[in-house]
Amino acid sequence: MQGTIYSSEHREYRDKISGRRILQLTDYFAHSNHLYFTNQTFYKGDVIFKAQRGNASNLFRFHMDTMNIEQLTDLPQPAYNDRYFDRLLLSYVHEGNEEVYMFYLGQVLALNLKTLQQRVLFDTPAGFYLSSGSPSSDGRYVVVSITENKVHREFEGGFYETWAAFPETRLIRIDLETGKAETLYSENYWIKHVNMSPTVPNLLTFCHEGPWHHVDHRVWMLDTNTGQATKLVLDQSPLKTVGHEYWFVDGIHLGYHGKKTEPNGDVHGYYGSIKYDNSEQLELDFPFHSQHFHSNDLNLIVGDGERMVNPHVLLWKRTEAGFDQPRVLAYHGGMGINAATHVHPRFTADASQVLFTSDRGGYANLYLVEVGNVDELPRLEDVQAASQPR
Repeated sequence: MQGTIYSSEHREYRDKISGRRILQLTDYFAHSNHLYFTNQTFYKGDVIFKAQRGNASNLFRFHMDTMNIEQLTDLPQPAYNDRYFDRLLLSYVHEGNEEVYMFYLGQVLALNLKTLQQRVLFDTPAGFYLSSGSPSSDGRYVVVSITENKVHREFEGGFYETWAAFPETRLIRIDLETGKAETLYSENYWIKHVNMSPTVPNLLTFCHEGPWHHVDHRVWMLDTNTGQATKLVLDQSPLKTVGHEYWFVDGIHLGYHGKKTEPNGDVHGYYGSIKYDNSEQLELDFPFHSQHFHSNDLNLIVGDGERMVNPHVLLWKRTEAGFDQPRVLAYHGGMGINAATHVHPRFTADASQVLFTSDRGGYANLYLVEVGNVDELPRLEDVQAASQPR
């Protein structure tokens, strides 16, 4: 029920590899996960997260001062065939407005984090489904993407089929004061990852979604003042994949990673950053593996390793030559086989801590680990060598 306070479930322990202090925030027999790694999940030092307590999806708030958990919403349980449209994971906190914007069963909702009052901002029209969105930095509007429902990914098709259907996607801007909704941009391509700049109100990135080696061009920039879309990272090609783009905290540069195929057929990874106007592009060799990455800038990268063979939260420090070998911050032990259980490690705003999700106990729960001095952390290669049988 909305407003319910759950007693603290937290525990503290030291990571068995790095020795770092870890605070486990939740401990419940249902999935709990922080908001998507490109979206703001923190509010005044607390963590806004999604959980499935009570056999339904809702948002909750972990209070860092009391360690208690507050239920923020009381949303209806979706029918089985509609669970794909539960997009609460993609909710987005706007501290300035003291609201969180939610995407659930075709509706864009706003929740006041002080009063818990909730209002409907937008209803998706028939024939489309709601994908994702984010608020402008000035708090004036939310931009969301809605996609023509040609292929129901969860039950009738998959990732490739949705891309191949070339559904119409519209980017809708919703005025938070008047409720007016207008189409800013539309095309027959699957569009996702709609991310407003955290500092510049009219800058938005989106991606052409699909298999990275099949999409025509992955990363796009949209000026919401003009509705003009332009390509970002201009040298994308079948021989250079780009993905998982996200804004740095300065709101004018983006991070991304991918793979390059050389003329001789060699394939190697890289990590890059670029300014919103395609200037200041910098790409560095990155021959390391993780399912997901995050950073506040290009100086320190966090990743989640590889399940089974390397289930660790890893840090890469930038050096004059590129990136140092990965350091082990924590063992996460997560399998990350679906969106609810993806580890998705992410830095706090000051990069002093990393928040991550892990289903190491059977259900996904939230963990917060101190970063400390990166140079003091054990190297992954040493950890792996020590674990080999002699």
